[in-house]
Amino acid sequence: MGRFETNFLDSYTDEGLLDEIRRVATVHAGGPLTRKAFQRLSGRVAASTVQRRFGGWKEALEKAGVGDLYGGRKISSKMTAQAARGMTEADLLAEMKRDAQLGTSILTKDDFDRTSIVTSHAIRGRFGSWKKAMEKAGIQLSSMGRRYTDEECFENLVAVWSHYGRPPQHDEMKVPPSVVGPKAYVIRWGSWRKALSAFVDWANTDKAGSTEPSSKESTEEADPVLPPKVRSFAEDRHEVPLRLKWKVHVRDGFRCVACGKNPPQHGVTLHADHIMPWADGGKTILENLQTLCEPCNLGKGRSYGKAI
Repeated sequence: MGRFETNFLDSYTDEGLLDEIRRVATVHAGGPLTRKAFQRLSGRVAASTVQRRFGGWKEALEKAGVGDLYGGRKISSKMTAQAARGMTEADLLAEMKRDAQLGTSILTKDDFDRTSIVTSHAIRGRFGSWKKAMEKAGIQLSSMGRRYTDEECFENLVAVWSHYGRPPQHDEMKVPPSVVGPKAYVIRWGSWRKALSAFVDWANTDKAGSTEPSSKESTEEADPVLPPKVRSFAEDRHEVPLRLKWKVHVRDGFRCVACGKNPPQHGVTLHADHIMPWADGGKTILENLQTLCEPCNLGKGRSYGKAI
């Protein structure tokens, strides 16, 4: 029988956080212990919390005595933007690629400034813009600068909240699975807390049973020769509405009801699955939906009944 462990820390003191870093380091498969790797292996505390407590991710690893897992060069305080003057364009691009490999393929200017021997300002000066430099380096560009609708923001929050099984923190919106940066929420709602409140209000709104016309309004509608306007109920559609999907995940504790796996600890993706298949007359309602991870959902096929 595997060892049972809680999904939260007994103590959030400095030593408690450092002990968690050491615990994760013992099960880390190798290579740099990035924030993303820590979050995947821990699930007990956000990497952003650790980083804020100790003033940086590198500083946290060094205090925990596992600084050799940082995977980056020690940056001297004497190294400033002037270091870029003696570097060729190829050297600068190689530096960007190295920093991208320390964390995520989506490299932000803030991430680069924290770990590089040169500054993002120097990169922009050499290549004209951060975007042009990213393209030359072949690094994925973040999509977090575009404008998003309320629905897109809420859809992203559903994905991130379901991933962590709890309200996400501001800095966690900067990394996958989030595709909408925290700044977009702050601009739209005034603050991160207000954005979360708006999401909760939206998620708790009950719009079950609403209908939408399946054909356009027409002045010919009164013609007795034409068929009457048909309305389609949401429960008769195969696609699970975003708000309903969220309620299914909340009810099931953000875990697969078949195997018990959750995204933070096992890296799975959660689906809202029909218990009685839609193709066989199953309704798209809360009572006929369950949370399944992708492997269990694909393995279920057309079997009937709730997964146990």
